[in-house]
Amino acid sequence: MLGPRSNPDNGWVARVVGCGLAQAEEATNEIVRHGEAVSELCENISRTGRTYYAQFPAPIELYAFVRLTSPETLVESGVASGVSSTFMLLGTAANSRGRLHSLDLPVVRDRKRGGLPWAIPQGLSSGWAVPGAVRRGWDIRLGRSEDLLRPLCDELGSVGLYCHDSPISAAHFRFEMRTIARYLEPGSLVVADNTNADRGAFASLAERFGARPVYRRRSELGAFRVPGR
Repeated sequence: MLGPRSNPDNGWVARVVGCGLAQAEEATNEIVRHGEAVSELCENISRTGRTYYAQFPAPIELYAFVRLTSPETLVESGVASGVSSTFMLLGTAANSRGRLHSLDLPVVRDRKRGGLPWAIPQGLSSGWAVPGAVRRGWDIRLGRSEDLLRPLCDELGSVGLYCHDSPISAAHFRFEMRTIARYLEPGSLVVADNTNADRGAFASLAERFGARPVYRRRSELGAFRVPGR
């Protein structure tokens, strides 16, 4: 269900985190311990009668990022079925540390919008596929990130891991990059899909902290870690 593109890129993890390749591989291989939860996630998605939903393309690496950096506060923009949420929640559970705060503006599937790959099935809500066993402590807030992101980050004070995977728009992407900047600290990790919306904004955010974006497998999925820890 996760598809072949989800096969982990351990080299990407190592370059982003700043660890050895063996350590990155050990972290991604750990996901086999969570086979029951991953199977439940996939089964929950398949029950909707649809074989594909827009989802974060590197969920196993996302789990590894959480395991290797052990962030206290995690913020996610974009949930849909909850693939990325599930893997981050599995990481925080394995760390016995950290809390995930997710923002999503749900689009309900109907005849006009049924073709949108992130549209949510009728009668369900954002993150419906996240297994029940990993939901404990999960903070999910529905609405536009333009309305919710800054108040959430003000509430948290700082963000240890930020994941952007919401719909593509240059203005939206720039807003999130500019907003999150003031809440990053040494050791914080930023990962963003669809950076083609405004690669300049993503590069500028990294450069502001003396970092450089690292892209996964010639894709538009990039990440960087703030130096200093």
